[in-house]
Amino acid sequence: MTEAQLKDSDPARIRVPDIASFSNEVVKEHPHGTREANLRGEINRLLARPGSTRRTLQECTDAIVNHLNVVFARIWTLKRGQRILELQASSGLYTGLHGTHSRIPVGHLKIGHIAETRIPYLTNAALGDPRIDQEWVKRERIVAFAGYPLVVDDRVVGVIAMFARVPIDPETLGTIGSIAGIVAQGIERKRSEKELRTAIKANYQAVLGERTRIAREMHDGLLQNVTGIALHLRAVLPRVRSAPEEAAAVLERILELTERTITDARLAVVGMRHFAESGDVVKALQSTVERSLEESALGLSVKVRGRTRAMSPRVCDAATLIVQQAITNVLRHAQAQRVQLALSFGVRKLRISIRDDGRGFVPDHATTGATHFGLLGMRERASEIGAELRVRSALDRGTTVSVLVPYRPK
Repeated sequence: MTEAQLKDSDPARIRVPDIASFSNEVVKEHPHGTREANLRGEINRLLARPGSTRRTLQECTDAIVNHLNVVFARIWTLKRGQRILELQASSGLYTGLHGTHSRIPVGHLKIGHIAETRIPYLTNAALGDPRIDQEWVKRERIVAFAGYPLVVDDRVVGVIAMFARVPIDPETLGTIGSIAGIVAQGIERKRSEKELRTAIKANYQAVLGERTRIAREMHDGLLQNVTGIALHLRAVLPRVRSAPEEAAAVLERILELTERTITDARLAVVGMRHFAESGDVVKALQSTVERSLEESALGLSVKVRGRTRAMSPRVCDAATLIVQQAITNVLRHAQAQRVQLALSFGVRKLRISIRDDGRGFVPDHATTGATHFGLLGMRERASEIGAELRVRSALDRGTTVSVLVPYRPK
């Protein structure tokens, strides 16, 4: 496209490829266009530097205002799959990003029209142009406007626009057209870099979560059962000689516990532990407590209030492991005589409580620290199902561990 053709053309019908083509001709005919060449180089450098998209685009509009004879430059971006252009950078007359043009629907106003048609809108007759606010044009003495769609792989990623108080010459239009392509590629590259960082962070969090899960499973399952095996073996030693038949029965139970521990350890590694496929949380918890107290002298009572309801396997699993840990703590530390399992089905929540009449303790910050991994693990499990864990205790007055499970977790 020649300079004469550019001048005689309808500006709204000039496409980006034509502008880019004309830009090459301008460079050949005007070897001293150092201002535009410097601008292109600076835009390339800015977009190649690390930093947020908004900060980088702001530096780009600052450079455009500094290098070109324009008084106002802005860049909007369009997220994939959305229809709202969001203002990311503004330099010159206005630098705010939160005005009436901060969010423009595609197809609305001149900026949204550029995004929808993917056609540049160029005019050196802003006064009298129905697409531009005429009162503002008169007040600010605006003469020219140039707006370009930012396109990557046939997909609009934004719009760049600028205003001038003098006519925009063809050489400058060519520069703006080439800058539009550079900025579009830069926006897409920044977007890809952000997606990559997000994916890396998500992968790291997933690995960290898996490591935490395995640590909990080993502590709450494998280590608890191994500890139980050791306690049972120590208890059976005196009976081996004095009561061999009774000792044999105890050893059978220890063998069963050992086999169950092996199975639990295997399932824990792949995260497939399900204690209550039917969703019967009462049955799951009662059987867990009874099994844990088989070899102890602790008295057990179970209370159920309200209308029972099925819970998801995920909730049953978490509740079972929390209760199992609470019972283990009673056996190890409480020196209790009795323990009570209570389930109260309320209107919105299920309350599960383990209460003992042991020596208790004075709750402080240490009870939630990493040194008390049993309580920490219980809190983490409760959090995973949207539940709340509460621990109430006092010296010589026992301990109550409660889990409040909402039926519809937030």
